[in-house]
Amino acid sequence: MIPFQGFSQSGKLQKAKQSLNTPSTNTSKSVKSSKRNSKKVSRSYKNPFAEILVRIALYSTYGIFIETPLERDGKMHDAEIAQYPYKEARYGNFIYTDSINYSIGRFDISNSFVIEDKNLYGNNLNLDFRFFKRMGLEVGYLQLFEKNNGKSDSFSLFSAMVNYHRIRTQKLDVWFGLGIMYVGNNVRKSGFSYGFGAEWFIKKPISLLVSHKSASINQRGVNKTKLLLKYHLKNYHISSGYENFVLAVSTIDAFSIGFGVSF
Repeated sequence: MIPFQGFSQSGKLQKAKQSLNTPSTNTSKSVKSSKRNSKKVSRSYKNPFAEILVRIALYSTYGIFIETPLERDGKMHDAEIAQYPYKEARYGNFIYTDSINYSIGRFDISNSFVIEDKNLYGNNLNLDFRFFKRMGLEVGYLQLFEKNNGKSDSFSLFSAMVNYHRIRTQKLDVWFGLGIMYVGNNVRKSGFSYGFGAEWFIKKPISLLVSHKSASINQRGVNKTKLLLKYHLKNYHISSGYENFVLAVSTIDAFSIGFGVSF
């Protein structure tokens, strides 16, 4: 009973770290099933009809995730990165223009203070470098602190994502990305991650941001989700909203308030 009582009295951050240090028991089953599935795929690919279906699927996938033939002739194909959101009232992150005077790249830095209650709070820092009109390199650092039974605890989560901005209209920016997440402290484990997000520029100076990142670390789920309302003032913004963190067995629902700058 002593170990059980010790775990039950632990805070959310301690439970998360303990869980991330304990691998899931379903690993071997998933590996075996993936091997069986790969064998089935290899057999079906030898069939000419199946090969045609695979080619059609690949072509459709390219159109869904990268660009369709119709979009190549549209304005979104050449949409350029704005120097900062709402530089003019009619556009947000992207601008339709034939001018060569546009930003080759842009840095967006944002920082938010998150708090669930008086005992659990932290800081979420995010850096996003946009380049080649469609691409982005996003790096995040989440640091959480918790007071439990008179003791202090912390949790560090790093993330790095390469994003592709799939929809680039003057009012809507939608992206998805792949990357890696790393948990520090006494866990020191990393895992492959994926993410997606969107920002809707409703009307100057207001925009709505939604984003989600997910990873499997030591066969445990680690997620970061944001829902923020942003107020833009030139190349600066302030934000407020909701942030959710799923750290293995622990779930944190936090109020968020922050600021940012684009240059």
